[in-house]
Amino acid sequence: MADLSLILLTLVWGTTFTLVKRVLDLGTSPAVFLVLRFGLATAAIGAIWLWRRTRVTPGLFRDGTLLGLSMFAGFALQTYGLRDTTPARSGFITGLSVVGVPLIARFLYRRRVSASAWTGVALAVVGLYLLTRPFGGDATARVRFGDLLTLGCALAYAFQITWASEFSRRHSLLPLTAIQIAVTFAGALLLLPLEPMALVPSGELLGTVLFTALAMTVGAFFVMNWAQRRTSAVRAALIYALEPPAAAVFSHLVTGEVLPPMGIAGGAVILLAVVVAEVGGALAARRQGATAPPIPPA
Repeated sequence: MADLSLILLTLVWGTTFTLVKRVLDLGTSPAVFLVLRFGLATAAIGAIWLWRRTRVTPGLFRDGTLLGLSMFAGFALQTYGLRDTTPARSGFITGLSVVGVPLIARFLYRRRVSASAWTGVALAVVGLYLLTRPFGGDATARVRFGDLLTLGCALAYAFQITWASEFSRRHSLLPLTAIQIAVTFAGALLLLPLEPMALVPSGELLGTVLFTALAMTVGAFFVMNWAQRRTSAVRAALIYALEPPAAAVFSHLVTGEVLPPMGIAGGAVILLAVVVAEVGGALAARRQGATAPPIPPA
């Protein structure tokens, strides 16, 4: 059930690249959009927390803040990157976050990283090069800058995936998710003075804010934290690999975006990198027979 929930979530998540890109193209600035999205999400989940009165566990604010900071960095870099790059390119580059998970495990937590993970990292570098073609190809300098910002987003999401599996087992889901979203909202507010604020009201903006705030933030991160209690970071990372092709397909259906052959090859190699790294990790974890710690109540 946990894996199925993550699969459905990931497929729907792939639609947000195109939706947010369209809003930004209509003139609303990234910081304003993030404030609207996470302000509404914070109000909604804060009201639910007050109604439920879920208890606070030790370390909740520390862990929630770390999750929120990684979430804010990921969303901010992804949103600013989408202003310059395309939804399909953004989706594939964001997918590199799952390859970063074993690297964080190795260099931050001093855990052993399997040969399959290192193979996945090497393939991911090749795929990224083919997709973005930093020293040639038909991409403009502006698109490549958007790709670079999105690469930073992938690193931030790698921390979030790792920490979500670690922290969601320690705390009740509602307050943990509420603090995570509130920290992201606070970060978005700090971005407002850094650029000219632009808001272009439209039905599309309203619909995108409602969908991304309520369904793809409050609902999605609650489901994500719930499911990652019941599965490993490795298995979750493999499922998240479905997001890039979902983003590319939705972008093609809505905007007609078509990746050139080299871009398609790069995206395919990135997906192969994720599969090699995460399937190898899953098999290694199964051989070790690791057991999950007790799960606290939601």
